Amino acid sequence: MKNITKHNVQVQRTARYFTLNAVTADTKHIWVVFHGYGQLGEYFIRHFRQLDPKAHTIIALEGLSRFYVDGLGGRVGASWMTSEDREDEITDQSGYINAVLGNLGIDPSTEKRLTVLGFSQGATTAVRWMANNRIHAGRLVIWAGQLPHDVAPERLRSLLSGTKVDFCIGTEDEFITNEQVDERMGQLRQLLPQLKVHWFGGKHVMDSATLLKVSQG
Repeated sequence: MKNITKHNVQVQRTARYFTLNAVTADTKHIWVVFHGYGQLGEYFIRHFRQLDPKAHTIIALEGLSRFYVDGLGGRVGASWMTSEDREDEITDQSGYINAVLGNLGIDPSTEKRLTVLGFSQGATTAVRWMANNRIHAGRLVIWAGQLPHDVAPERLRSLLSGTKVDFCIGTEDEFITNEQVDERMGQLRQLLPQLKVHWFGGKHVMDSATLLKVSQG
């Protein structure tokens, strides 16, 4: 429409994250975990309480956009991004994630104990952050999610060549068809021959037994 001009301005805001178990000399694994659409970091991190607190530190990030999941009140969830102002959303995401790790004194570019896990929408966000910041994690767990379409396959192959990669999926996942699962696994296997696939009996959820298995692998 005539006379309407889009403008952008950077603002400071307060974002939050959640941790479980402090990083110590005994810590063997530092998990950076990304929740799915409509979830919150505070609740997502509870899936990791079963892991040995001496060996595992968990950092649960949270999408910067919160909303009421059902109508105009009640349960609140968060989203990592939408298609609106997409590039700015990606930049803000990356700045937030890097600020969280910096606040904790963790340098993801050199930290050898790093495990990155993304559930559903969080998987795409996690891998995109790794690619855009050249993060070579020791392990990547893609849980009921997929690789970002806007990162070139050659770039992903190079980024993850030395990374253990796990793909976890429920046999009754209501958001991913069998055809989509086959497509995603085919794509992952082609790019990442080191891929390990973990099926579990369940829907579009985190599964405690599978998570424990992955953590010990």
